[in-house]
Amino acid sequence: MQKDYNFSASEFREKIRADLKLKASDSVILMCAILIASIGLNMNSIPVIIGAMLISPLMTPLLGIGYGLSTFDSSTLRKALSLLGVEVFFSLIVSSLYFAISPITYASSEIIARTYPTIWDVIIAFAGGLAGIIGARQKGSNNIVPGVAIATALMPPVCTIGYSIATRNLSYFLGSSYLFIINCAFIVTATFIGVRFMRFPLHQKISADENKKLTKLLVIISLLIVIPSVFSASNLVQESIRTTAINQLIDNDFSDYIVLNQKYNEDKKSLTLTVSGERLSKKEISKIENDLPEFGLKDTKLTIKQLPNLNELDSRDATKYIDQYIDNKLEKETNKQTKNSDSDKKDTKK
Repeated sequence: MQKDYNFSASEFREKIRADLKLKASDSVILMCAILIASIGLNMNSIPVIIGAMLISPLMTPLLGIGYGLSTFDSSTLRKALSLLGVEVFFSLIVSSLYFAISPITYASSEIIARTYPTIWDVIIAFAGGLAGIIGARQKGSNNIVPGVAIATALMPPVCTIGYSIATRNLSYFLGSSYLFIINCAFIVTATFIGVRFMRFPLHQKISADENKKLTKLLVIISLLIVIPSVFSASNLVQESIRTTAINQLIDNDFSDYIVLNQKYNEDKKSLTLTVSGERLSKKEISKIENDLPEFGLKDTKLTIKQLPNLNELDSRDATKYIDQYIDNKLEKETNKQTKNSDSDKKDTKK
């Protein structure tokens, strides 16, 4: 007699519904996971963030929502939506409180990374959702669901939303919220498709037209969510290509110089380089400008700010120029943050 390693349709429904019960222990685990993830994001520690994702229970209600939609099980769907709402609410409270009292207020690279979702996040969430529903149906322990928890990364976007609330950063709030919506929507969509392929019986009988309407609605919602991520991915690719081109230009034409700063203005299509070394003549600058198309920087306006050769200056003068450069950069960053903060406050008031 062949052993069945998968739950039957009725067993799987009972398992899903049992997992959707709000338990005190699960609430404590969720708050611990949120606190760990917030600290990991704050300290820019990837291992800590991964640890938080492993113990996070946020994946469970999304599987329940996908299952409920696919089988027209309104009772399971309501329970899953309620659980997701409660978990997200507590997650936002804990993460917002942590970042409000944390002495480290700057945005780490791990926080910033959760504010620019792309089409790749859509693909990861969809693939993770498929793997998640397959793993959830299997009896016994397996490493699929923990792996999905890491891959889909539900916890960090929620914590980044908390950071955005605590620091009143509207742009980060919108970006991280969009990433969380992407993850939730496509885990649910993948679960919906996975359950349909498993041919689970419908909990409620509906007409073929109603079934088509639901499927069409999911497709439309998915497309609306995907479209912005495609543009974001396109911008990311263009930025990556441009950064590579600028680095190649610097390696080729400024190998004998110290490049203190490089800044590209996308609106004006201008590149500003602050360099230190032997003074460039007009002829040399003209040659560098003619080289721009070879590096994929056609129609880019190049501005070179030349500082004296630091190697030829005494330590006092060299320190003075470096301090001036650092002070100017810090002043620009402070002004930028102040403008963003004022803008966010105005948007919040509106």
